[in-house]
Amino acid sequence: MVHRPVLLSRRQLLVGGTAAAAALLLGACGDDDAGSSATSVAPGGSAGEEGLALVPFVGGAPVHVPGPVRVPFGVADGDGLLPVDGAPDELEVQVLDGDGQPLGDAMTVARRATGLPRPYYAVRTVVAAAGVYTIRTEVDGIGSELAFQVFEGDQAAVLGPGDPLPAIATPTVDDAHGVDPICTADPVCPLHDVTLEAALAEGQPTALLVSTPAFCQMAICGPVLDVALQVRERFPHVRFLHAEVYAEPDVDLERTAPIVDALGLHFEPCLFLAGADGRIVERLDTIYDEVELADRLAALA
Repeated sequence: MVHRPVLLSRRQLLVGGTAAAAALLLGACGDDDAGSSATSVAPGGSAGEEGLALVPFVGGAPVHVPGPVRVPFGVADGDGLLPVDGAPDELEVQVLDGDGQPLGDAMTVARRATGLPRPYYAVRTVVAAAGVYTIRTEVDGIGSELAFQVFEGDQAAVLGPGDPLPAIATPTVDDAHGVDPICTADPVCPLHDVTLEAALAEGQPTALLVSTPAFCQMAICGPVLDVALQVRERFPHVRFLHAEVYAEPDVDLERTAPIVDALGLHFEPCLFLAGADGRIVERLDTIYDEVELADRLAALA
């Protein structure tokens, strides 16, 4: 029998006062030292005898539901995530169901790092039912595993494919709508010229990134914003927007911006890709590089 792991509440994940809760929220967003420490002990990964492990970029987030799933992860040793030039070019992986049986054929996943300081791998597969699944591979001949959980749709609060993006007034340079600052990137990024509400009314595809760049310039949140900025000129038919997680991060981290609750988020960063009808086509959780993002944007209509 598969036992479902105990989940932290959304409040614990978002604004927990303990270091552990903060590490979960910023599991993809710490500085270099904090990020390395967190990823070396991240939940869901199983280290080999030499200390190599597959590690998730966010711990325990209930974001997968039956259907197509994307599971990004890194490869780490005892010192943390391997650097780009130390991570294998590709991994041969097998996804297993809760009974340890293969879910489809083994697959090869390539290392991704175009435009990023950290490499990652992304397994894409289709699961038919809720449960705990396992990704199994070998790194330098040493077996390693990573567990991920798939929840029933009504248990995963985060909006996903098929859901409409919420038509709310996100902060812009002309009206902060109670969020200060509207962007923690330095300099402020150019993705705050219109609200999400206005963008959806334009009737074109939308790419909405929710992240806090100032918290992780060298980890993930800052770099994935840079990735979006690098590729957006190649997709003029897509409206790109960025929204911050916290309403007033310089004052406290216990009040999130309205967009966070509207999307049901309890982790960051997260990129929502919606079609011209405003419905979410895909969600890229925690990390993506220029190649993967361009590939997914090309499919938007």
